[in-house]
Order: sequence, then C-alpha cells, then structure tokens
Amino acid sequence: MQNNKKHPSALLNSKRFLPLFVTQFLSAINDNVYKQSVLILLVFQAATLADGALYSNIAAGLFILPFFLFSGMAGQLAEKTEKSKLIRLVKLCEIPIMVIGAASILTQQVWLMLATIFFMGLQSTFFGPLKYSILPQHVAPNELTKANGLVESGTFVAILLGTIFGTYFITQTVGPVVISIAVLVLATLGYFSSRFIPVSEANEPNLHFTYNIFSSTKNVFKALNAQTESVGKSVLGISWFWLIGAIILTALPNYVKHVMGGDELVVTSALVVFSLSIAIGSLLCEKLSRSRIELGIVPFGAILITLFLYLLSQEPAIETYITPSENLLTLKQVLNTGDMIWHFIWMAGIGIASGFYTVPLYALIQQRTEESSRSRVIAANNVLNALFMVGSAILSIITLSVLKWHISSLLLLLAGLNLLISIHIYTKVPEFFLRFVIYILAICMYRVRTKCEVNIPSEGAAVIVSNHVSFVDWMFILAASPRPIRFMVFAPIYYSPALHWLFKMAKAIPINSEKTNPEAFKKAFDDVASALERGELVGIFPEGKLTSDGSIDMFRRGIERIIERSPVPVIPVHLGGLWGSVFSRKAKWQLPRLKYSLVSVTAGEPIAADKVTADNLREQVLALKALHSKDID
Repeated sequence: MQNNKKHPSALLNSKRFLPLFVTQFLSAINDNVYKQSVLILLVFQAATLADGALYSNIAAGLFILPFFLFSGMAGQLAEKTEKSKLIRLVKLCEIPIMVIGAASILTQQVWLMLATIFFMGLQSTFFGPLKYSILPQHVAPNELTKANGLVESGTFVAILLGTIFGTYFITQTVGPVVISIAVLVLATLGYFSSRFIPVSEANEPNLHFTYNIFSSTKNVFKALNAQTESVGKSVLGISWFWLIGAIILTALPNYVKHVMGGDELVVTSALVVFSLSIAIGSLLCEKLSRSRIELGIVPFGAILITLFLYLLSQEPAIETYITPSENLLTLKQVLNTGDMIWHFIWMAGIGIASGFYTVPLYALIQQRTEESSRSRVIAANNVLNALFMVGSAILSIITLSVLKWHISSLLLLLAGLNLLISIHIYTKVPEFFLRFVIYILAICMYRVRTKCEVNIPSEGAAVIVSNHVSFVDWMFILAASPRPIRFMVFAPIYYSPALHWLFKMAKAIPINSEKTNPEAFKKAFDDVASALERGELVGIFPEGKLTSDGSIDMFRRGIERIIERSPVPVIPVHLGGLWGSVFSRKAKWQLPRLKYSLVSVTAGEPIAADKVTADNLREQVLALKALHSKDID
C-alpha cells in the first residue's frame, strides 16, 4: 500500500514544468548578461571613479524602481488573466527591449543603456508573480518543494553564468557584437520556450483592475494582510534573505581583496562558490524535506546562516599571513595558503543554508495563500524584496562608508541581526520552531517511514485517530502530516512544567476526565468542535492511555461524541516501532540509534462520518498494524 507518487526527478522532464523552468532560466541569464556588460561599460566610460560608482548606482536603482511602481499592477494582472498567455506576452516584450539593449551596447549610448535597464526591471516585475503563482497549478503538492528548489537553483546558476559570460566577453575586441547577439538570441529562445507552458486559468477573473500605482500597491498588501501569519512572516523571511544576499554579493569583491588578499579571479571564484552553493542547498532541500513542505528546515537554515556569517567574519585578514597584503594572491596561491580555504567553505555554508531557508518559505506561500489572491501576495513579496534590497545598500553605505567599519564587522552585524530576525519570526509563528523540534526528533534521531500519507487531507476538517504507544506519538504523526494537527492531550501532561511550552506551541487541546473536572472536559470538546468548524485537523488517541504491553486497547466512545457533533471524515493511523523506545512504558534507557530506530506511520483511508464507531475504528487501526507486521516480515 505504498503511495504511488511520481518520482521527483520526473518533474524536470515533464511538459507541465520544463517549459516554465527553461523560460525563467533563459530570462535570468539574459538579465545578467546584459546588466553585467552594461555595468562594466559604464565604469570604463566614466571619467572618474566617482562617475563610475554613480552610473552603477543609477543602473541598479533603475532596475529595481519598477518593482516599487508596478508590482501592484503586475499582481492584479496575474490574478485576473490566464497566466501562460500573459507569460508569452511578457516574454515577447523582451525581444524589442533587447533590440534596444543591443543597440545601446553597439553604440555605447549611456542613456540608452539606462533605459534598457529600466525596461528589463519592468519586465521582471510582471514576470515574477506569474513565475511563482503558476507553480501550484501545474505541480502536485508533494512536488512543490522540488519545483521551487529547481527554480531557485536554476535562477542562481543562471545569474552566475550570465555574470561570467557578460564580464568576459564585454572586455574582448568583438565583445559588444557577441553580447548583442547573445541577448537577442536568449530573448528569442525565451519567448519560444514560453509558448509550450500549459494553460493556467485566472485565479480571480472578476478582480477589479486599477492603473493607479498607489491603489494597486495598496491592494496587493491588503491581500497579503488577509493571509495567515505564517504567510506574512514567510514573506518577511524571504525579504530578509534578499537583504543578506545583496550585501554579500556587493561586498564580495572588497572581502576578497582586503580580507583574503585575492585578485579578480579569486573574486569570480568566490561568486561561483556562493551561487552554486545556493543552487545545491535548494536541491538538497527537497531531499531533506522528503518531497514535502518541511518548515522544520527553515530554522535549521537560519541557524546555519548565522553560524557561517559569524565564522566568515572571524576569518583573519591577509595581514595575518606571510604574503604582504599589497601583493594580491592568485587563485592558486589562495588555495595553497593554508587556512585560506576556510573562507570558501564558510561562503559555501552560507549559500547551502540559504537554500534550506528560502525554498520551504516560497513553497509555504504558494500552498497556504488563497488561490484567488496568490499572485497579489507574491507581488507584495516582490515589493518588500525590493525595499529590503534598497535597505541593504543603505546599511552597507552607513557601515562601510560613513562609519568606516571593516567588512568583517558588517558580516558580524548581519549574523547578529539574522539571529534577532529569526527569533522574531519563530516567536510570532511557533509552528516554524515546533516543526524544527519535530524534525530533529522524528527525522534525525529516528527514521520515520510514512505510508499512504496522502490519505491525510491537504485541506478541510478531519479527525486523526491512532493507537497510543509513547509520550511523543503526536510528534511522529505531525512529522507524517502535510498540515498542522491539534491533538487532545491529558491535562496533567499538558500543564507539566517541562512540556507545557511545547504543547502550547502546538496548540494542543487539554482534556481532563469528566468526573475530575467536568467543566474542562466540556471545554475540550467545545474547542475540538470549533477547530473542526474552522477546517482544521484534530488528533486524538481513543485508548485514553499509553499501552502497557504494546497491544491496542479498546477505543473509548469520545470519538463518537466528537463526530456526532461535527460530522467530518476520520482517518485511522497506526504507529509502529515505538514500543520499547525510551518514550514508551517499556522504556529501554539508551540513546536512539539511527540504524535501528525505525518508526512507521501508516494512514488508512478516510472513514465517512456516518460509518464511524469506536469499535470500527479500532478494527481499522488493527488492520493497519497487521500491514505493518507483514512489511517487517
């Protein structure tokens, strides 16, 4: 009864995903080929260093300006229009934009270059909400993390390739011609690939569209504020990542020169390490998430980012080594200079951790945002991303130029701020930290094998019933569930000093016996009914106590009372492999061993409310137990 789901590797070869992936990949390469070429030309055309910096900042500002001005319109248009048609239109516009761009490269007219940069930013503004909001319409829920990992990894590889290509060829004699041909070919190929993107119906075809910049921007933020707090904090987390990334990418040349003592090739190598590590982290995220949206990896990524930023800030400057700092090291010398390799290792650590951090957040936004407002929420995310990137420039200017800080001090400040931002997010949305605790326990300390987890509904109310083997059964069921579950917990355990914070974070429902505390007993059932009315999942252990011998005891009638009041489907679940563990009544007081600590969570098919009885549910769980025993044999 193993769930028959498509292997994730098939996603990249599928017609429903590959055209979109290729389109966004070509778009990212083209953006960076042109931007990098223009930045180098502007710097070399400048009469002074100050003029070069001015041109570079104007170009960066013009690219990001449309995100502030037109993201609201882009979000509304993506919501109101069939998406594949709109993507084709956006990509078609890229061709005349690149015609102007090619002319600007060949004539080296500064005003034409800056105009092209602005129009590229405008095109990206309208493409962004489409790229992310279309994914949930073409990929299954268990493929969403994989799809986002591929998009993120593809984007950073494209940024790397485009940057290197533009940097190298624009400095050659025939460089302007090569760059001009390249941007036109990439734009044409991007439009061609967009024609194969499957149809994606409009989420809200009757949405009122406004051309007013301020009203449209207000509209997308209104859509964002209407979402759950987990979505809002995910948007904040993604924007914070872009602030960190922008500072690192901007400061990388100075760090390499003044801390590592490396030359231009070392700068390029550092960029390769950082970009490829983000791509690797994005792809690894799907493996660590077991093809689901695993929020427990987000705090893990945040902790690693803080750690590696701190380590990078503590690396000694080149003056510590024998080679004088005024003689810049080649890449070969850097790799042969003892501990210098650690600079690259810490950069790679930041990149991999960034993949762990961002991919689940993007997937969560796509999954938990209402379909009718998904594009507008992503548009609001783009506005905040742009705002935080401007903030990164301001922070860098203040610390490095005004306060004259060393680059290592800025990295140390980022490490501290990242820790504070993470604490803020996980305090406001405890689900992130709860999933982290569950991930460490259920995934890292034990091997959890889930079967038929698709029987747990991805939306709508339902009750989960399971046999009760250990004190942490609820954690293993949560590890198998794609959604939060509110478990009924015996009140003395719920209010115990050691565990109360954890149960409160999990929004568990305390219940006492009717004889001991009839008022608390009634309130527990009222809370269950309210949760089910809101479409939540509720979990109960109908045995009412831990098993004393490993067998499944009689189910009490409380489940019938719940379903009589709230007629929703019931999903039977069997937990195997926990009897004899340190958390069961037959405790073996030893540390869990990864090799042998195998726990199975098997979900049965939903049982309609009119067929629910305590005895029938027990029989269903026993049947799942027999299936588990057969698998072991």
